[in-house]
Amino acid sequence: MDDTIGGSGRTLEQLSAYFDAGRSPRVAAIEEDAECRAMLASMERLSRLTRALVVEESGAVDAGWVDRVLAVVRDEVRAGRDLPLEAIDDRTETTVTEGALRELVRRAGDEVDDVLVGSVELRIDDAPALHVRVTIGVRFGSPMRARADAVRAAIGAALAAHAPAPVREIDVVIDDVFDAGVLDA
Repeated sequence: MDDTIGGSGRTLEQLSAYFDAGRSPRVAAIEEDAECRAMLASMERLSRLTRALVVEESGAVDAGWVDRVLAVVRDEVRAGRDLPLEAIDDRTETTVTEGALRELVRRAGDEVDDVLVGSVELRIDDAPALHVRVTIGVRFGSPMRARADAVRAAIGAALAAHAPAPVREIDVVIDDVFDAGVLDA
């Protein structure tokens, strides 16, 4: 199995070292690769949440927890299958990867105030129709149902323009409530 991320030829450990160095000096092969940029964005979210957790708990973060989060991140930034988009003509084929759709869903959800997206799962059935399941954390005190509805609407709007199949359902699961300082860290 190839452990490199995208077409950059870099491993997760190398991307992590690059991130820890403040993405400097700039490495074009990393910065121009969509999967690498998605991984770096996930590392930034993880870093922000970890800093906030450390402040909140005033102690060390369990290394096992970080490893589990990185494993989920690694799985989610993989390109996955190529999903065909509507053909313009018989001579061309346009596809979108599952990884690109997951990142589109994640960004749409993260743009909703007081929300952090956790996991993103996509499934295409035989119809074909797209089924989406996301887990989110909601800031303490924010109305949960309203945040879930806003996430569902944002994801639906984003996928309407880019999904390779009609969206059949968008399930939003609230699996965390976080303190106000998490998003401000």
